[in-house]
Amino acid sequence: MIPDEFTNANFENYQRTSQIQEDMYDLTKRYLQEYKMTTNENGEKEKTVSSHNFGLIAVFGEQRMKELPSAERAAVKQQHNNFGIGKTHLQIALAKRLIKDGFNVLVISDVTFMDELIQARMMNDEGEKLNRLLYAATNADVLIWDDIGKVKWSEAKESLYYQIINERYRKQKPIVFNSNEDRGTLAEKVGYAAASRLIGQCGKYLLEAEGTDWRLKKGAS
Repeated sequence: MIPDEFTNANFENYQRTSQIQEDMYDLTKRYLQEYKMTTNENGEKEKTVSSHNFGLIAVFGEQRMKELPSAERAAVKQQHNNFGIGKTHLQIALAKRLIKDGFNVLVISDVTFMDELIQARMMNDEGEKLNRLLYAATNADVLIWDDIGKVKWSEAKESLYYQIINERYRKQKPIVFNSNEDRGTLAEKVGYAAASRLIGQCGKYLLEAEGTDWRLKKGAS
């Protein structure tokens, strides 16, 4: 499901007003080139899917920022802002392009999806809904995971993160993700084993990004 505020997001209307936005845009377009949809001699469609994950994460994670003394927090937030820099816009644009090309893409928002999984675990339906949600997340050609690591940590959620990430790692199916956490704090939120697979599978497609929050900038103009 595409977040309402990004319904119209595409590559053409992505504003590149800073170097980090240029870097994120260029890396996303390079990553897109790893996907190919071709027709074989029998007229059947054949998909080539990237063997890499693709991540846009923070330099200084939100969790780390929250642990700072309040007197220091505002200055560090201004120096290392990761909010509103265009991560989700680009990855939704990527999702739309891949869907248009014929790939099966699932877009999930961390808080909403993890809450759905936890609620499904408690349902008295012999695991039917939980298995349906997990099947979709582990079998889509591409999983777009918006704001991963946002939800409050629990042992049950860490187990679910690992189950999904490890299964996609095992099947060599890519995860495209963004987060307001950094390498260290993301590992704390999703679990070290899951983070090792998630980040390790990115290779050259992992970018630590920070810049001006365009939402605040827009509001001030």
